[in-house]
Parts: sequence; structure tokens; C-alpha cells
Amino acid sequence: MKRLMLGSLLSAGLKIISAGLSFLMFMFLARALGPVEYGLFASMFALGTVGAIVALFGQHTLSIKTLSALGEGPGQAADRRQMMRQGYRIVLAGISLVIAVLLGGGAIAGALGFDLDMRYLIGACALLLPLALADLVSHQYRAFGSIFWALAPRDVVWRGAVVLACLAAASLPFFFANALVAMMAISVTLMIIVALQIISSIKTHRHRFAAPPDVQNSPKMPWRISAWMWLASLGTMGGSLNLSATSLFLPPEQIGAYFAAQKTSQLLQLPIIAIDIAVTPVFARLYSQNDIAGLRNVGRNLAMLVAIPLAIGAAVIVGFAPQLLALFDPAFISATLALTLLAGSYLVIGLGGPTRQLMLMADGERQVVRMTLISEAVGLALIPILVPLFGILGAAMAACVARVLFTMMTVLWCRKHLSVDTSVLSLVPGLSIAR
Repeated sequence: MKRLMLGSLLSAGLKIISAGLSFLMFMFLARALGPVEYGLFASMFALGTVGAIVALFGQHTLSIKTLSALGEGPGQAADRRQMMRQGYRIVLAGISLVIAVLLGGGAIAGALGFDLDMRYLIGACALLLPLALADLVSHQYRAFGSIFWALAPRDVVWRGAVVLACLAAASLPFFFANALVAMMAISVTLMIIVALQIISSIKTHRHRFAAPPDVQNSPKMPWRISAWMWLASLGTMGGSLNLSATSLFLPPEQIGAYFAAQKTSQLLQLPIIAIDIAVTPVFARLYSQNDIAGLRNVGRNLAMLVAIPLAIGAAVIVGFAPQLLALFDPAFISATLALTLLAGSYLVIGLGGPTRQLMLMADGERQVVRMTLISEAVGLALIPILVPLFGILGAAMAACVARVLFTMMTVLWCRKHLSVDTSVLSLVPGLSIAR
């Protein structure tokens, strides 16, 4: 538990820096680009994020589960090598496939007479390449216990570099000539950082693959597991998918306002992500040892750790919502109610605990997929109904319904099938699971 707490503190510290830099990055980009171009940039960023998650094919989640369970023994060196190689091969193939589908689909749509701005697709493709690789490498570092090097390159160095470029916008106007140029600039910057991170990972963890190749013959990782991990990982693109669908109904300036509300509300993900990063390898290890009591203990401690800071953060964001949105652009104050709803949805997710990570590490991939499909289908189905009626508030309502529904289903599943509760219910007498 001490190691988990230290890992949580380290990841929390890095995520505090990351959250601040992320907020500043998108705020300065909004100011540099203006409402309309920022709305187009937001659409590119959302589609690029969706594409990156699809292109990963679940290899990031599968790698952290498999590498954590393999342990440190030299007899597993061949397995670790195969896991790493397979991950890179599949992800690179996935990136190529997604880019081909996006650009090919755009070309076909244009040939059929549809009014589609190809800048939107090109910008998304430019981002998804480094974003997918960054996520894969980050999860591999986490599996090896290197939380600092898993988070710092993208969360601190990349975002810090973009913030500095924004501050120097007067001297570097070509970086922010329009949404596409800005997207290309930040994507190239991230790709350079990821390339250096991959090289460093190979050198730093060389000893983990040092056993002779004939020590152990590794069977190929089952495609069934990889496929379910991929389908389960699609649930993490809910916010980006919500914005991409909303962009079909609203003009760019309103999308920019909604994107600002999304990014501001995501400050509440800070304690959630910090916990998730530290606890996922622990869940994998405890479940592989069939230590249900250990899982219960971790779940209860996590509930105590996250509840108070999350509630305080939500109150601050809701209380200062107009002022926070005005930092992006004064016109974005129109998204105040949407920000309030989004903040409430993240509060519910946080109080539910890291149930998603627990299920993925406890062979619950299929159940996560089913719950993700149900909740996201409900959320997406509400968009064409609510957005024309309420605008960006309708988009926030759809996102809130999907998140609350998913959280309720995962908490109930973990309580019923694992007898483990990571939510605040574990702290309430009479509602906690019997030990």
C-alpha cells in the first residue's frame, strides 16, 4: 500500500502540473486562433483523439496488464520482448489503417459532392500518429514502474513547449496562421518527444529483455484478449466522440465554446487519472494472486483518497465557471451551464472509483465493452435530439447521461462479481461490502 500511495502522490504531482499546462495550452491556443479557427481546431483534436484510440487496438491496456503480470524474472524476457514487438507492430498497422480510412473516406465524400473541409481530416491524421504512440509508450513505462517517465514527456514537456510557443505567438505567427498549421506544429513537436521517449525506453529497460531468445518460447498473445481490450479501450474516447458528433450540428464558434467547457471540466480528472495510473498495475498483480482482500483494501483506501479533493475541485469549477471560460474567449461564457453539467459528470465518475481499470485487470473486458456500448449508444442517440433543442447544453446533457450510466453499471458489477467496491459507497456503513 505504501508503494501505491507513493505512486499516487508522484502521478498526482505530475498530473497537477499537466492539468495546469493543458488548461494553459488550450486557453492560449483559443486566444491565438480566435473562436472560429479554434472551433475547427477542436474538431480536429477530437477526431484525432478518437482515431488514436481506435488505432491502438487495445495494445496500451493489454501491455500494462501483461507486462505487470509477467513480473521481473529473466525467464519471462522472451514474453516481454514479444509483447513489446507485437504492440508496436499492431499499433503502427492500426495508425496506417485509420489514416487510410479517414483520408480515403474524405476523398470519396468530396467526389460525391459532400461539403467536407479536408483540413479537418488532415489535421486529425497528423495528431493521431504521435498521440497513439505516446499512449502505448506511456503504458509500457507504467508497467515497468517508471511513472515519472511515463507521464512527464507528454504531460509536461509537450504541453509546456506548446504553451511557450503560444506565449511567443507574436514572434512565431506562422505557428498559428490557422487551425491546420497549429495542429501540424503541435503534432510534430509531440512526435519528436515520443521518438526520444521510445529510444530512452529501449536503452533504460534493456535488461528486462536480456535473457537469451531460447530461454522460453513465447506463444503469440491471444487475439481474443487483444480484441476485447481494444473494444474496451474505446470507452475512453467518449468525450471526443461526443464533441465530434456535436460538431455535425453546430457552427465552429459554438464547438470552440463547448471544447473550452470540456477542457475546463477535465481538470476534475486530475485525481481520477492520478489514481488510475498508480493503481492499474496493482490491480493486475493482486488479481493474478487472487488476493480479493487486498483488492478490497485498495478500493476502500482509494475512495477515501479521492472523495474530498474531487468534491472541492467540482465546487471551485462550478462556482467560477464564467470566469474560467472567459479566459479562453469572452464569447465562450455561453457554455457556463454546459461546464456545470460536465463537471458534475466527472464528479460522479470520480466518486465511483477506478472500476473500469479494475474490471480490465480482472478479466472483465467483455463486460466493460457491453457497458461502454450501452452507455455510449445512449449518449450518442441523445445528441441529435438534445443538441438541436438546447445547443451545447444538450451535448453536455448527453455526455452526462452516458457517464453516469456507465459508472453505475461498473460499480454494481464490481460489487456483485468481485465483491470489491472502489466507490464512496465503501465508506458508508450499511452500504459497504461485508469483509
